[in-house]
Amino acid sequence: MYSYTKKMNIVKKRFLIIMGCTLMIGTAFISYQYLHLQKEKDRAVFHETKAPILNLPDMQQKANLPFQGDVKTVLEYFDGEDHDVPSISKFEGVYRANQGIDYAKKNEPFDVSAIYAGDVVEAKEDELFGNTLTIKSGDYLITYQSLSNMNFKKGDKVNQKDVLGKAGNNIYNKELGNHLHVVVEHKGIIVDPKSIYGKMLNNEK
Repeated sequence: MYSYTKKMNIVKKRFLIIMGCTLMIGTAFISYQYLHLQKEKDRAVFHETKAPILNLPDMQQKANLPFQGDVKTVLEYFDGEDHDVPSISKFEGVYRANQGIDYAKKNEPFDVSAIYAGDVVEAKEDELFGNTLTIKSGDYLITYQSLSNMNFKKGDKVNQKDVLGKAGNNIYNKELGNHLHVVVEHKGIIVDPKSIYGKMLNNEK
């Protein structure tokens, strides 16, 4: 009887040890699966909530001159006032008020740069005014004419001070030689380009 009881106790101990080991292994396996699934879940959530990067216009940029170096005004914006240089041009015997400003550098080509950053809304070869780029910057449309070449096309994004091309010749003001003609529109109204130089794009001084 004693021998039988002793054997039963040994069997029970072995059974308990085996069950304990099985339980430990099972618990470890379940824990591993849970942690693995949690990592996958966290990774999936991270990807789903990743915000896209948007390139927004810098409304705090100050307008700079569309050139550098010794460039002079050779034809002023017509505002009815007297200026040191003319503000009226003559083409085919007809006198017309100048709606922009023309710049030249002793008949030498020079780099033309973007006054503000923006989007190119027009790029064309104009028969009278030469190569023409129009850039939309906020409420402004700025047109650069009489370019010998254009470094951007319609739909391109332009950074401030990017070189748009070089000043060149056109038929309308051929007597000016190599020059740049700049026209600025604000909400559909043509304004003096000088009125925006040094001005914030959001119209704050």
